[in-house]
Amino acid sequence: MAERPHRADRGPVLGVILAGGLGTRLRPLTHLLPKAMVPLLNRPLIAYAVEMLASAGIDEVVVVVSARDEGTEAAARRAARPSVRLALAVQAEPRGSGDAVLSVGAALEGRPVVVLAVDTVLTGDSLTRHVAAFSAGDEVARVVLHRTSRPREMGIVELAADGERIIHLEEKPDAPRSDLALVAVWMLAPPVVERLRAAPHLNRKGENDLSGTLAVMVGEGAHLSGSVWDGEWLDAGSLPGLLDAQDHLLAAGGGAPLPSSARLIESAVRTPVLLGEDVLVERSIIGPNVVIGRGVVLRDVQIARALVAPGARLVGGAYQNAVVTPDGVVVGVAREPPGRAPARRRNA
Repeated sequence: MAERPHRADRGPVLGVILAGGLGTRLRPLTHLLPKAMVPLLNRPLIAYAVEMLASAGIDEVVVVVSARDEGTEAAARRAARPSVRLALAVQAEPRGSGDAVLSVGAALEGRPVVVLAVDTVLTGDSLTRHVAAFSAGDEVARVVLHRTSRPREMGIVELAADGERIIHLEEKPDAPRSDLALVAVWMLAPPVVERLRAAPHLNRKGENDLSGTLAVMVGEGAHLSGSVWDGEWLDAGSLPGLLDAQDHLLAAGGGAPLPSSARLIESAVRTPVLLGEDVLVERSIIGPNVVIGRGVVLRDVQIARALVAPGARLVGGAYQNAVVTPDGVVVGVAREPPGRAPARRRNA
């Protein structure tokens, strides 16, 4: 019997975290911070991505950053387990998710690759079973899926009635064939990497688009599979999504006891609240659903459902549904529309 041509288990899996891009949906936070350093429960997004890959047994990881990124590499190394070998690759210009993958270079050669967008946070399931299914299968790619109530805004797949094989993939379809959305976790065998180099799909901006290339390959008859994430999909790639993710994680027990270095003077705390180290809160009412970063100073403030980035200083005022940047700019954040699933599309 001939050897199956696309077995993904021919070599050790390489993890790739897409941490570049402009982070436009996270502005103004990303005016001061790389996207991967945006805090969620006082941990940078890159820490969640590194841990997700490590939990699936992936011990070699490349983080793709933009040319102007400062801080992500050090944060990734702090988050990585001792067993993880971590390297950095630079995407010189934001030319799409496929180009970001190719920025990894020679480390991709002949390897199965698990690609993860840094602003996708998944809970309640394990990436291990998805990677195991990919490694044991014949498909050229496998994607992780989640059900959504707004399929016209996302990349949507249709699966064959008798299994996980993808028979249609379309970005923001006018007539969605299902409610199964891509969650920005892609598992790629070497033929997909070769296709991204030789004949990628270019999106309307002229960018090398990973999901678009996979859609073309599906149309050509290539074997791609999808498996549904049995848990929550939290999109931390926009300000509304970031606050929604914070709400979810706080409700799930993400709060913590007051740090010994935090000082509360004539102030009240309405849980759930998470305070960082070296925080000063004076004559203020904090919470519920507030996360305050390290070194923040709040005086005469009432604040609820908010993220206060590390180092911010805020004096006076009442705020709700807000993000406060490290330099103290307050941005009101509209809630997501009712009925929205805890998920949004991200392509890097």
